[in-house]
Amino acid sequence: MHTRRDQEWSIVRLLTLQKKGGIGRLLFATVNELPRGRPIPTNMSGIHSFPLKKNNERLFFRRTLLSKKEAIDWYRSLNEGEIATPIPTREEDREQKDGVIFQVPKLEDEKPWPALGLPITNELFSNRGLHEIQPPPFIGSVPARLHRRFGYHHDLKARLIDPDARAFVARRMHIDLFNYPEYLGSAAYVAPDPVINQIDNFMVPSKDGHGERIIYRFVPRPNQNLEGLRVTTFDKEAHLLTSFESHQVPANGILEVDKGTCMGEYGFVVTHEQHGVLVYKPPASFIRQMNINTSVNSGNRRRVIVPSSNSPAAHDMEYEAAMGSDLVSQSTFGDASNTSSTARISGAARERERQANAKYYGQRWFPEGSRKEATNLVHKLLRAARHRVVVADPYFGSLQIVQFLYAVHGREMDVTLLTSKLAFSPQPSETKMHLLKAFKLQLDKLIKHQQLEPEVRVMPASSLHDRFLVIDNDAWFLGNSLNSFGEKASMIVKLPNPDEVIERLKTLKSKAPGLDEYISKLPTEIAGKEIE
Repeated sequence: MHTRRDQEWSIVRLLTLQKKGGIGRLLFATVNELPRGRPIPTNMSGIHSFPLKKNNERLFFRRTLLSKKEAIDWYRSLNEGEIATPIPTREEDREQKDGVIFQVPKLEDEKPWPALGLPITNELFSNRGLHEIQPPPFIGSVPARLHRRFGYHHDLKARLIDPDARAFVARRMHIDLFNYPEYLGSAAYVAPDPVINQIDNFMVPSKDGHGERIIYRFVPRPNQNLEGLRVTTFDKEAHLLTSFESHQVPANGILEVDKGTCMGEYGFVVTHEQHGVLVYKPPASFIRQMNINTSVNSGNRRRVIVPSSNSPAAHDMEYEAAMGSDLVSQSTFGDASNTSSTARISGAARERERQANAKYYGQRWFPEGSRKEATNLVHKLLRAARHRVVVADPYFGSLQIVQFLYAVHGREMDVTLLTSKLAFSPQPSETKMHLLKAFKLQLDKLIKHQQLEPEVRVMPASSLHDRFLVIDNDAWFLGNSLNSFGEKASMIVKLPNPDEVIERLKTLKSKAPGLDEYISKLPTEIAGKEIE
């Protein structure tokens, strides 16, 4: 087949899941338009596959080169039912296994075709950890617009628990679908910016009576012009929106905007009268000063070898000691001058953000002697539970049953207590038998008066050090055990990723014996005595 130079091309990446003897299922597919002028990639030979562990399924991957029109037709043909894998446009690229039938779930368009959306990102200095906004990795580093079609995915994530399977997918689809499960069973169309090849954006310092200016330089793609292109600029200064202006991009691609001073944050959006939104740049400050320190280390490397614990049988651990260094030079470039009001407002805003984050995560410090306030907070959390409570505390004993669990609504509540043998370590005036009897007695009273019957598991003392409280689908970390929470200085914080903690606690629970089993395995002199 003769390939025209002006032909527009697309790359289709298709990942399917197939059970032996059956037909494949759509796992994920992307269609990537190639920018005009980009060299056509080499053809992929054959199909890559990966066997999944613990079942009779296999992942299959194929990358196919299609003309843009055929790629769009194939993307739009992905409707519920049996569909054929794409057949390369060029005859020399075709192989025997192209055009194989696979199963596609019902796909719903996020936006009506051909509406494309531009992924946005965090502002440069925003709190990326709290509200992370990043475009999907399969887009790449070049700005591009997306169309997405989402399908059934609920049973697919489990196929990617195996790290090797995740790596197989990530290398070929350019996305870790275990961390982006919304794309499982779905397809995406990626269209790069068809007009702009590059945008330079920089500040020009004041000089010869002119104030500071911002220069925008637009470089079009080959055989493209900047006609119909507009840029809307917006300025943030001291947390105020101070400017919002739209400019026609000149034919030569150079736009100069007088600002007087550029002490704020500056962003822009580029739109095209035909293609819509092409580029979004979040507001960010210009770098006004750079400090460079040059040091030379001493070159004396030392290895530290020390026992890994206080146990006589502990293995040695080894690590490299930090090397000393001597400062050779310090250099400063630029001027970091800032108005006192801007610095004052920015500092206060950062402090409010920290306070807001602490409130969002339920972070609270209880000073020494604040037992009442600390237990009141735990009671409040327990009263809010609607379907699940998990208390993971190695020192949770009979007294804590009375101190806390009557705050939990009974009957249909699923309550798990993960304690340990440390909770039954007797004081000089007590015996383990006495502590176990007291624990069972309080459990019986809880069942009788509160209609609450917790599942109790007794972990080995070495299984868990930290303390956790799970309420429904949220998890809190406690610095101290509940038997002394607030008596000594204590911290509680709501965890940002509760699912991981909940799953880990489930694992600990599965390995720990129940209370009756724990008692039955005690030495004869203890277990042989009646525990009522």
